[in-house]
Amino acid sequence: MTRRSILAAFCALWAAPALAQAPITLRLSQFLGPQSFFARDFARPWARELEAATNGRVRVELLDATSAYGDVTKQAAQVAAGTVDIALGLRGAEPARFPCTAVAELPFVVRDALSGSRALWAIHQRLQLCGEWDGFKVLALFVHNPGLIHTATKPVTVPADMPGLRFRAPNQAVAAALRAVSATPVILQVNDVMPALAAGRIDGIVTNWGNPLPDFDGHMHYHTAVQFYSSVFFVVMNKQRFASLPPDVQAAIDKLSGAALVDRFAHLWDKWDQPVRDGATGPGQQIITPDAAQMALWQAALRPVADRYIAALPAGHAADGRRIYDALIGKPQGNARMR
Repeated sequence: MTRRSILAAFCALWAAPALAQAPITLRLSQFLGPQSFFARDFARPWARELEAATNGRVRVELLDATSAYGDVTKQAAQVAAGTVDIALGLRGAEPARFPCTAVAELPFVVRDALSGSRALWAIHQRLQLCGEWDGFKVLALFVHNPGLIHTATKPVTVPADMPGLRFRAPNQAVAAALRAVSATPVILQVNDVMPALAAGRIDGIVTNWGNPLPDFDGHMHYHTAVQFYSSVFFVVMNKQRFASLPPDVQAAIDKLSGAALVDRFAHLWDKWDQPVRDGATGPGQQIITPDAAQMALWQAALRPVADRYIAALPAGHAADGRRIYDALIGKPQGNARMR
């Protein structure tokens, strides 16, 4: 062996441990700002936990709405393309990808964030949600507490109060529910809602308490407690990127994901709801809780929305959609799986 080959072999041996422990950077995006509850209570702590679980081997780069990767309509698409590795996104902002999953957003399906999120996750595990998530490593699927009807100047108690009112709707499923009670839906993503309100384009907002809308209680004065809808959120990872990681890093991600992360988000929604709900108990505010007879009117008016939505699902998925719906509302299920 020549002197040069001996030196090369020594250098290779010296470098091998460093290469084996080369740092791994994962890019995590979400669509709200750097001071939002998603950033404060999920992205930053989850990133720190993953970094600690891998003894600093993994570094998580955080991307939010102020970055080029914060577009709410592109979170899943960016993960699929490998532009980012992990994303927290809103199903309704990318509706063409996940129509079966939207069944969870229909009226009177979700009672609260915890039971709704657990049910959705269990259905994803068992029924596969029409195979809509097959292209991703799914870290969590979850819902917020039910969305209410919020209005600026007119109190709403029964469906007959809705005609003529224009409401922000987050997606087509909610828009269909609004049309069912003769209201006019205006589909807006979260960052477009308050400008539309200021411009006089909407009279109210259908949303949950825990929303990121600035000065919400300063604009909305009447809050009707009807389980009008819930939104589905996701945390997904690029499948190929996950597969490329060392087994110990994969295990660390898995430990911080799945059912534990689903429950974590559900409890966070209760925390995020509280400040806005508390603000709705102050002067000039009214929380309207329909009585049993009034609630029956809402249920009767909105029940056909689910049937129409499920029937209109892409070819071959109407039966799957019905299974998802029945499972979410607690009807007994067989062992059927869907793709």
